[in-house]
Amino acid sequence: MKYVISVSKTYKHRGKYINHLAKTKKYWHIYNYEFDEVDEELKMYCVQVNWFSAMYYKCHKVKKMILHCPSCNNDAIHFIKKRTQKAILNEECPTCFMKYKDILEELEITE
Repeated sequence: MKYVISVSKTYKHRGKYINHLAKTKKYWHIYNYEFDEVDEELKMYCVQVNWFSAMYYKCHKVKKMILHCPSCNNDAIHFIKKRTQKAILNEECPTCFMKYKDILEELEITE
């Protein structure tokens, strides 16, 4: 699955010591994470896209967050659409498969 984290207009050939002229053309790029099933890890990519695709991906950007599960003491990476409390609490822990909202309710009951 592709998780788009940024859409920006940048130069094709960019680097630390490159000085571009004012008339140099910029192109739309998307920066995304993809889950590689062979290595079972996240890999980051930068892809040049056209204007129409860039506007589409701007609407589908996500934020990368590391959430800690208090019941199993595990940190996991989550990609969420909005960084609100409601969106974060609806995420699931990948090890115990419980929503963070349910985990916090259980902790409040036991205390």
